[in-house]
Amino acid sequence: MNGVLVGTVEATLLILLVTVLLGPIVAERFRVPGIVGLIFGGTLFGPYVLDWISAGGLVDDLGAIGILYLMFLAGISFDIRAFQENRTSAIAYGLLGFFIPFLLAAIVMMAAFGVGLLPAALVGAMWASNTLVAYPEIQTAGLQNNRAASAAVSAGVVADLLSLTVLAFVTSTTVIESDPLPAPFDGELFDLTDIDLSTFDFEPSTPDPTLPLLIALPVLVGFCLWLLPKIGERFFVRVGRSRMQRFVFALAAMSAGACVALIGGVEGLIGAFLAGLGLNRLVPNRGSLMERLEFVGTAVFVPTFLVSIGLNIDPALLIDRDTLLLGLVFTAFVIVGKCVAAGITGAIFGFTGNEIGMMSSLSFGQAASTLAIAQVGLSLGMFEQIIVNASVIAIVATALITSYGTRFFARRVPKPESDTRALGSNVLLDVRAPTDSIDAPIRLAELIADGDNGLVSPFAITERDHREVALARVREVAAAVAARGLDSDGLVRIDDSFADGTVALVDEQEASLVVLAWDGPSFAADYLFGNDIDTIGETCPVPSMAVKVTRPWNRLVVAVGRTDTDWRREDAGLAFDVGRRAASAEELPLLLVVPDGAVADDLLGPIDRDEERIEVVVDAELSTSTLERLTDDDLVVAASHVLHELTPRAVWRLARDLALANVAIVGGPYRLSVSKGVTREPLRGALSRTASSGPG
Repeated sequence: MNGVLVGTVEATLLILLVTVLLGPIVAERFRVPGIVGLIFGGTLFGPYVLDWISAGGLVDDLGAIGILYLMFLAGISFDIRAFQENRTSAIAYGLLGFFIPFLLAAIVMMAAFGVGLLPAALVGAMWASNTLVAYPEIQTAGLQNNRAASAAVSAGVVADLLSLTVLAFVTSTTVIESDPLPAPFDGELFDLTDIDLSTFDFEPSTPDPTLPLLIALPVLVGFCLWLLPKIGERFFVRVGRSRMQRFVFALAAMSAGACVALIGGVEGLIGAFLAGLGLNRLVPNRGSLMERLEFVGTAVFVPTFLVSIGLNIDPALLIDRDTLLLGLVFTAFVIVGKCVAAGITGAIFGFTGNEIGMMSSLSFGQAASTLAIAQVGLSLGMFEQIIVNASVIAIVATALITSYGTRFFARRVPKPESDTRALGSNVLLDVRAPTDSIDAPIRLAELIADGDNGLVSPFAITERDHREVALARVREVAAAVAARGLDSDGLVRIDDSFADGTVALVDEQEASLVVLAWDGPSFAADYLFGNDIDTIGETCPVPSMAVKVTRPWNRLVVAVGRTDTDWRREDAGLAFDVGRRAASAEELPLLLVVPDGAVADDLLGPIDRDEERIEVVVDAELSTSTLERLTDDDLVVAASHVLHELTPRAVWRLARDLALANVAIVGGPYRLSVSKGVTREPLRGALSRTASSGPG
């Protein structure tokens, strides 16, 4: 390259972007994972081959941001609900994934190489940690929510924290065994040559800590998991309503978490991960903000991190026998330790062979923490330079293995079935409710989505002639949703049939629940003729809910009806789930109406059964005494079959008594019904018809 250009920001940026663009493409042509292509590109253009990109410059800085961004994405997209369901296996793998490679490396270094206790502990900590280098392969495969992937992500954080705890203990001890790894191996396994690789300019990745570790860790956890979410929620509601503002806030939160971590001498990537966990609930996985965060990360920062790994690879190391052999020993510590840990965890918790393979492969990656510990050991005089050099070889080897292995097993692990998605993962909200009462349906949809870190999407179905009216209405509701701090995309579909258009939109958007505007129970019209909500309910492949919610509520009343068949039991569970989400978020009382006490026990379990906020009423037919207890400030949630199985007289009484109340009728896939009559043809031009008169 022209000498004038070498080292300039412009040329460095050009070469970097070309590498990021072409590296994966070329690698894929040779049936090699794209990650390998990026690392190889960094080596090719780095200081040891073409020397077009220097180490320690722009690429290294962007690479440092990339590893923070990678861990931040892992935290912000982390399925907390799936983790809670599998937390025992995740914690078990985290502990086993640390202690097995740690003890293996420490014992071998002391027994075979005559290394002291503290240097051996540092070597063990180096290879017990891990970095999610191959996590993009998991994202590409759509397995972020798989139990094995969740366990590997959680285990990585546990292992890194324990490794850095060991580092903090060693560096803060008053008695330091500062004997370097003896020239080192005393000729037992290696005949070391005098290798001058001082050009490896690794700087410690954490400065001298300001706070002791025992204080720093609680401060970090409190900042990321308590303070950041509160700040974020207030910012999203009061200030940051545009996606650009929310995007910048997310980046600032990531950086803040990393800075707080560094103050305590903890690796910044741990702070970035915890900051992502803190914002997890505020950024739905299916929302536009998440899409933008992932785009920027996967397009620029994360690939640059992989290129920066390649910059530190000197191909000459691969032909030096002593360094190469030590690197292979280090690689064996990682592979054996993580595989044994994954095998034990998988055997205990019933993981499949492919899940065990994916879990272990994802845990092989090494980078930031490993080099940080190696450099600290070197600066303390515990290590020779060869340890750092061999570490680079092991990092490269594990990067290749984790990339190939994760891709291999990820292709063999089935994706989660679409029908198992959580109720609140993507809620479609009908915008036909009157303008002056739209806040209440938005609030209900928000409470349902919050439990699953989900998305609320206002939608309208309209004829072509009324498209502008529909767009204006959807934008108005989307703005109201955003004002509550939610990430929202408005949807407008052109269709002559409201029912057909809604069902098609459910399929296109992979919705998990449809919330439909409703005028409430009507004896005459609904009982005799049916309505368009019935048409949707009979053809909708996901749960749906008809709501007439016009004001805030102070109590939840849930009527589950009979549970003597599987489908009735499922609808009863859906109604109770909706009611409990709406009640729990604001700690409101809940009145549960059941046909018998056994149903209450099944729904509540032994813990909730004794909760003071929950009152159980045994009433199989919504008798007059139960209806008389209802007030206009209640939100009544009922399973669809409760309304459908009432007598005509009971329907008339219900329509009269609930005329002013908030009501929601919930039905499972293909089962929502708010009437008992014959369903009529779908109403035409639903939005234009209801622009002035409300929903049908």
